[in-house]
Amino acid sequence: MLRRLAVAATCAAVAAGKIPVVLVADVGIDDAAALLWLLRSPSIELLGIAASFGCHGDVRQTAANARRLLRAAGAPCVPVHVGSRVAFGNWAPNEDDGKYIHGADGLGDVPLLKGEADLGTCEHDLDESLSSAEFIAQKARERPGEVTIVVTSPATNLALAVVLEPRLPELVKRVLIMGGAIDHPGNVSPLAEANFAHDARAAKVVVDAFSSENGERLVIAPLDVTMRAMATVQQMQQLTSAGVGGSLLAEAWRQYTTNYCQVLKFCGSHAAVHDAHPVAYLLHPSLYANGTRVESVEIMVTEPLHPSNGHSLVDRRQLAKEGIVDDRTGDVTDMIKPRATVLVDVDGDAFLGAFFGTVIG
Repeated sequence: MLRRLAVAATCAAVAAGKIPVVLVADVGIDDAAALLWLLRSPSIELLGIAASFGCHGDVRQTAANARRLLRAAGAPCVPVHVGSRVAFGNWAPNEDDGKYIHGADGLGDVPLLKGEADLGTCEHDLDESLSSAEFIAQKARERPGEVTIVVTSPATNLALAVVLEPRLPELVKRVLIMGGAIDHPGNVSPLAEANFAHDARAAKVVVDAFSSENGERLVIAPLDVTMRAMATVQQMQQLTSAGVGGSLLAEAWRQYTTNYCQVLKFCGSHAAVHDAHPVAYLLHPSLYANGTRVESVEIMVTEPLHPSNGHSLVDRRQLAKEGIVDDRTGDVTDMIKPRATVLVDVDGDAFLGAFFGTVIG
């Protein structure tokens, strides 16, 4: 009976033209923006959240953040699956995380909001027994060629899903990931962005696995594009009209901008909505009409905390545009390295307009 109901629900979603999405997230402050955008978009069917460490070092805390925001946004029945506690191939947790930006709880340290305790919970039991990686693989197998993966965290759980299901690049429709820095400086080191640096091995596995000849299967939103759209505290206050979920993000944004100034010395009443860009490209690709490049991207894996760990390397030599270069002879083969679509520019005002327009409604 339950299986028939699930099949019926799937058919109904497909008939309605919705995009089935799995969100891989370390729900912190800008992840919250991405999650609210997905939840408020009528064209999205959110299958579940694969929780990752990142904004907080303990994946159990980021899973709790996800559940809090889902309940606050009126979607308590979206399942949250807990992922790996350690980086890909590691045996111990990372020595650093994003609490210095996202607060001690990873979500801005916002106290319980008015009315939040009275919000409803899911009326049926949720099956959240699978790990994040198992959940990703399961959904891809159930709906081959349909599921889009949106990643706003270290790529650990998607990399593990590739190990569990080597056919995953062929089973999913597309992967959109916030991570990396191509021409822009890094934000946790001179060369690296946080999501890729917190698990460089996983980032490399994912970029290598999902890159393709035409670059359409993998979309990367690096700092080059995410730093081009800033949301102010005043703008975020508009979200208080979007219920408790919007109010939670609005309050957390105050902490976010304060920490941006204190830690990154990027001062002002604004901050980048990094993790919303994969969602924006999924829903409104025209926002990036003049800002995409198809590139072969190599993720550097070195010692943790080394400036080059997680660096997104693009071969800028003219010869590289013709094929694979033999560095010793200068010869170029006829082969083209697998590539990704890299976002490098966006209409920032239209991006923010689309975000607020959808979330506020």
